[in-house]
Amino acid sequence: MCNEHNEGRKHWCCEQGPQGVPGVQGQQGIQGQIGPQGSTGLTGMQGTQGLQGIPGKDCHEHGKCECCETHANVYASKQQTIAPYASPIDYVVFDQINSISSADFDLSMMGTTGDVKFLKSAIYNIQWVLQGRITPPVPNPVPSWSFGLWLNGILIPGSIYSGFTQAPGDDACHSTGSVLIKVNSGDSIKLRNACVSSIDLNPNVNGSVFPITIASLVIVCVKNSR
Repeated sequence: MCNEHNEGRKHWCCEQGPQGVPGVQGQQGIQGQIGPQGSTGLTGMQGTQGLQGIPGKDCHEHGKCECCETHANVYASKQQTIAPYASPIDYVVFDQINSISSADFDLSMMGTTGDVKFLKSAIYNIQWVLQGRITPPVPNPVPSWSFGLWLNGILIPGSIYSGFTQAPGDDACHSTGSVLIKVNSGDSIKLRNACVSSIDLNPNVNGSVFPITIASLVIVCVKNSR
């Protein structure tokens, strides 16, 4: 501490003391409310168009599609007895259609001669299904029975499959076959008995609430012929 006299006035000068200890930090205040959302910014410029993808495999260099949409599904719902092979009526007739590309088939004879005529040359997958039994009385020993597909009166190799009636009381046995063949426009196929026994196809079987489908053909084109 010091005293100074200046023009009759007395001044006091004091030296600065040491810094005090910092006080305890106060509690954090309550977070303020979120402000209003700002306005939407301007839309950016549209990006450049990407490169064109590689053409699909079903189309050739001129862009013409080679897809094959030819198809048919016919079936039989009326009771039939199919005579042994080589008899005048050894074939199955069909009376119903589920789906068909109508411009590609002629079905006018399927209900009389069993023929399904192709109007488009292509490679087709042809599947057949049949529910039948040997016409009673069932012989002993019981023989197997078989059916297959004929194209223009000629057996299609690999199309014959068999069924077996195990006892006189059996009312239906399931048999099915499938082939992949080339067919020309104007060709016809039919499903024929390939065994020495007469076969009954009966839609009314024991235990079924509804009549069963006794036979069907499913024809699907897999590749067009050039």
